[in-house]
Amino acid sequence: MKMRIGTKIFAVLLLAGGCTCGGMLAGARLKTEKPPKEIIKEVNTVDSVTLEEILAPASELVTLKYTYTDLDIFENHVEMFGVKVPFSSDKIVFTYTGTVSAGIELADVKYKIDDEHKVIYLTLPQPKLFSHEMNEDDFKYYDVMNSIMTETKMEDYTRLISELKAEQEQKLAADGEFYQSVTDNAKEVLTSFLTLSDNTKDYTVIYK
Repeated sequence: MKMRIGTKIFAVLLLAGGCTCGGMLAGARLKTEKPPKEIIKEVNTVDSVTLEEILAPASELVTLKYTYTDLDIFENHVEMFGVKVPFSSDKIVFTYTGTVSAGIELADVKYKIDDEHKVIYLTLPQPKLFSHEMNEDDFKYYDVMNSIMTETKMEDYTRLISELKAEQEQKLAADGEFYQSVTDNAKEVLTSFLTLSDNTKDYTVIYK
């Protein structure tokens, strides 16, 4: 009888030990089989400040320079009673060159950013004239006729240069192609800068 009791006690101990081990294994399994953590993706967003920093170096490149050569005649004469006095003319035939610089003001570019669809909308201002220089060293005189009755003064030539500049600027404005070229050049430059930047290389640039 004692041997049987001991056997039963031993069996109970084995059963309890088995349950304890099973519980520990189950607990360990629950600990090791935790659901994986959610992967956090970094979302790259762009704002107007970022765009301004990217495009700042492009300020010089959005300017388009146009060099021209033209021929004109300067004539100064004496009039009496609204009639030109014969043989009183100073006449000069000449050629000249000049350079016109035009572009857009980057400060006036408007931005609209769609981070969800990775699109940057740009609205450009109207191109404007930045500078117009005439090279006086390139003035070439082909015909000069001086009159003893007319004295052409330096201020006459200064006025002439101002008038020639105005004529060239009117030609460019009337033609339309020059300022369209300025806008096209600006778009090409700005798109290149945005495409090459790490912050905006995945964005599509659309001009409105």
